[in-house]
Amino acid sequence: MKFHRGQVSVYLALVLLAIIMLVMMNVGVFLAVSAKNKTMNAGDAAAIAVAKMQGEILNRIGVDNVLHLKAALAGDVEKCAEIETRQLRSCFLDPLEGIRIGSEAAEANGIEIDDGMAEILSRHVRDIRLYYLTNPRLYPEPWEGAWEEYAQRLELAIAGGVRAGPDNANFMNGARDHHLIDKGFYEAVLGRNWCWFKFNAPGLISSYSSFRDWAPLPTDDDETRRRSCVNSEIYSLHLTIRSGSALELLGTNLVMKLTGATIEEIALAPLLSDRNQKWFFYDENHWRKWWEIDPSGPWNFPVFGEVHQQYDIRGAAAICRVSREIPALVSGSPRTGVWSAAAKPFGAVENEEGEVDTVVSLNNFVTSAFSSSRLVPLDSVGGKCLSTADPVWMRHIMEHLPDYALHGPRHLSDCMYCSALVMWERDSFRSTGRIWLKYHSDDCVRLSPGPGSGGGTNHGH
Repeated sequence: MKFHRGQVSVYLALVLLAIIMLVMMNVGVFLAVSAKNKTMNAGDAAAIAVAKMQGEILNRIGVDNVLHLKAALAGDVEKCAEIETRQLRSCFLDPLEGIRIGSEAAEANGIEIDDGMAEILSRHVRDIRLYYLTNPRLYPEPWEGAWEEYAQRLELAIAGGVRAGPDNANFMNGARDHHLIDKGFYEAVLGRNWCWFKFNAPGLISSYSSFRDWAPLPTDDDETRRRSCVNSEIYSLHLTIRSGSALELLGTNLVMKLTGATIEEIALAPLLSDRNQKWFFYDENHWRKWWEIDPSGPWNFPVFGEVHQQYDIRGAAAICRVSREIPALVSGSPRTGVWSAAAKPFGAVENEEGEVDTVVSLNNFVTSAFSSSRLVPLDSVGGKCLSTADPVWMRHIMEHLPDYALHGPRHLSDCMYCSALVMWERDSFRSTGRIWLKYHSDDCVRLSPGPGSGGGTNHGH
């Protein structure tokens, strides 16, 4: 076969074009993968930095717990009161500094300021002044003027820009324990994951008829909700204050171990038996063994393999969310890459038998015990508090759901969660689910928690 000169030129041009396209595609893939890796590194670094901060605050409170014992041993009433005040301020205010610390770690990894995350926190500052300050019965201040000081510290923390948002914040006025604020519900609807309803909302798909069937959303004036105003809402340490005699709360042997005092010296220290003294303890609702994450079944433990005894404890943890623009592959628009990472402080103590044990082994009494911070699976610490740094999700909860509760899905916005509510409202959609479950529910296998078809979650790292 003979090629004319013009045909050869066209052929070579096509080959050159193909090579250029291949190079561009490889470069695009490299840039996209590189951006994704940098996003993951930024989220991991932010979470570890914040968890380290949590460990440092816990250590300070633990040191003060022992100093409080020694002050009580010496009969120094004024010193005891000073220590109690310092501990309370540390527990309530200092974790807010994690916003700045996490953002600095993210900035060092190339993450830009996220205005959406900043808006969530700025809006919460307004809520504090609008609801918390004006409802002292529902939101009791740990000390006079605490909420205003808290709001100011939060404003200061976000003033430099938010690059890593707190994704497991425990906002006191946030709605909980309702399917409409469970991301799994929306993911199950959009993905037609009928097994989710079997395991997480049995009966809902058959009993539901319209938006009026939903239980009322929790409100800011709901007096049935328990509020603890000891811990920060953001990067909480999950501690609790117990008032009482140190000898009754800890036992004489532990007081002797922590103070180095003799039994005779303790007998001459009435403040150690004073029931008005306040001591900081780990909250047993949060500081529990890993395998007790969900007593209903071992499948809810997201880690395989042995957990060393001294580290077999949950508790304070930080989940940080970062986002970055991911370059487009050859054609199309750039997309936003999101990464949430979790970390927690780790440590150990010597128990009363002289063995290395978990930090709670001293009757849950807080001591200086934390020496490192490490990444942990998101599912092991997040629970239903995940996504408090997701602007789209938080906007849906704060703005769209109240309107939906009043008027139904007719006038909802076009966010993905609103689309799920529109789908859910169609009886034909729910009928499909009912029929599927009637014939295939036995095929559903719950391997781990979450909205995935087999259980799992999209954030199990």
